[in-house]
Order: sequence, then C-alpha cells, then structure tokens
Amino acid sequence: MNILCVAAHPDDTELLCAGTLARYAKEGHNVTIAIFTDGSIGDAVVKPDVLSATREKEARAAAGILGADFIWAGVTDELVFPDKEQRHLMIDVLRQADPDVIFTHSPNDYHPDHRYVSQLVFDSYFQKGLPHMPGQSLPACRFAGAQLYYMDNIGGIGFLPTEYVDITDVFDTKKAMLACHKSQFVAMEDLASIDMNWMIQMQAGFRGLAAGCRYAEGFTRLDASQRGLTRRVLP
Repeated sequence: MNILCVAAHPDDTELLCAGTLARYAKEGHNVTIAIFTDGSIGDAVVKPDVLSATREKEARAAAGILGADFIWAGVTDELVFPDKEQRHLMIDVLRQADPDVIFTHSPNDYHPDHRYVSQLVFDSYFQKGLPHMPGQSLPACRFAGAQLYYMDNIGGIGFLPTEYVDITDVFDTKKAMLACHKSQFVAMEDLASIDMNWMIQMQAGFRGLAAGCRYAEGFTRLDASQRGLTRRVLP
C-alpha cells in the first residue's frame, strides 16, 4: 500500500505517527511523509529563513531513516488557512502520494496549523481523483478508497483513540527519527520547557497501557462514504 502522513510541521510526524510508519515500512509498504509548512517561525532566536532550511534538512533526515518519500510543501509556518490556494497545494500533495492510507492531525488539536491541515486533507480527499480540477500541477490519482486516520493530539488532550498500533518493537526507530530534529529540542525547551524524548515516552506509554502493550500510538478513523471501511489497514 501507499501510506501517507500529512503533518503541519517538522517533527509532528515523529511525535504522533512515526512508530506506525516504521511498522508499515518494515512490512514493505511505500511510506511518504509530507510536511505542509516550512517550520520557519517556531524559534525565539533563529531567523525564519535559516530555521526553515534547518528544519527541512532535519525532516528529510528523519524520513530517510525509514526510506520514506518526502514532500516539502513550504507554506509559511503559522499561516495555514483552508483557502483556495492551499487547497490546490494539498490536492497535489495527495496526488503525488496516491495514498491507500492517510494520517493527519485531529480536527480538534491545539494548534491552528494542525486543525487547518486536517481540514485541507479532508476537503481535498475527492478532488485528488477528479481529472478536470482547474489549477492543478499534477494529474489525478485514484478517486476514493483511501482510509483516513486522525493522529493523537499532543499530550492526548481531548482525544479518545478508537484504534491503536503497538509500536513497542519500533520505539527506538521513533526516537531516532525524533532525534534528527535537533533544532526542535532546543526550541521546545526554550519556549515550553518540554523535553520531547520524555513527551513521546509518556504519551506512547500511556496509550500502550490502554492498548495492552508497552508503547502504542492511538488514532481515530474517519468513518465516511467511499473510505474503504470494510478492512483494517493499520499494522
């Protein structure tokens, strides 16, 4: 299968979905990681142009650990909106990956970029397969059938998973991918006094407690028409 994770910022994938993607990669599926913004605003000291280049390099390195394809959409950090221009961009992101499974942010996550990326993925779902959509750079891919899963919220706040993936055997891979984001570790310490290694261990451990394993990632599936709901596609 073609597996796509659409995340708002560099490191969102590693925080919320990397273990599941690692399991897909081990099973031989094609994994694509798409980062919608350039990550340029999330530091109190580093200038946006320098930070964007750094975070793209870090995100590519993390994707490389899985051998995943990588899409850098380059929208200005903190300025995601569900408008026409960004809809066209999201349609092309989905067309490039031609996914069987899509992961993205929960609609009620804490950050507006997360929420609007979630909406853009939802809104672009059918347009990716319509060949006569005006203004698109890429040809249409398959129209429907892809299952869409919402990732956990940061800290699990306001999110009740309906499905879990046991990531115990690939948790070290998740940590290695997160470790690529060195600039994020500094920024999170400075801006929010958060140790990201501690954060993923606590959240994966808590979800694992619910799932009956050491470490897990939690998701909710979007149950809607033409999403191929008769089969489980999670590893």
